[in-house]
Amino acid sequence: MLSTPTMCETRYPTVIGTAVTASPTDEQRSVDELSELAKHVLSFEHDRARHDRTKEAEIRVEFEMSAARYYQVLNRVIDSPAALAYDPQLVTRLQRLRHARTSARATRSFVAPGAAPEGREEER
Repeated sequence: MLSTPTMCETRYPTVIGTAVTASPTDEQRSVDELSELAKHVLSFEHDRARHDRTKEAEIRVEFEMSAARYYQVLNRVIDSPAALAYDPQLVTRLQRLRHARTSARATRSFVAPGAAPEGREEER
C-alpha cells in the first residue's frame, strides 16, 4: 500500500510515542536502533549545550524545523532506551535538566496584576 506524503514531512524518520521509529521505507530496522534523526539530535545537543536564540537559529538551519518541534523530538529521543544506551551521560544530563525545568514550572504561582499573592492579605 502506498502512503501519501503529508504537508509536515521532513527528510528525517518520524518520532512516535516514546520510541524513535524508522520511516516506512526502513521497516526492517530494529526498534531498539536509533534513527539518523535521533543520532543527529543527540550529537547536536552534545555540541551545543546552551539554550539561547543562536541555538534556535541553528536548529532551524540544521534540522529545517521550528525550535518547538525540535524540542518535542528531543524529549521523545531522550525517553528512548536506545538513546540511553547510545550516550548515557548526555541523555541522563538532558533528562535531569528537563526534570528540573518541569519541577520549577510546577512550583511557580501565577498571580493577576494588582492582586495579592495567596496566603498574604493586602496591606492597608
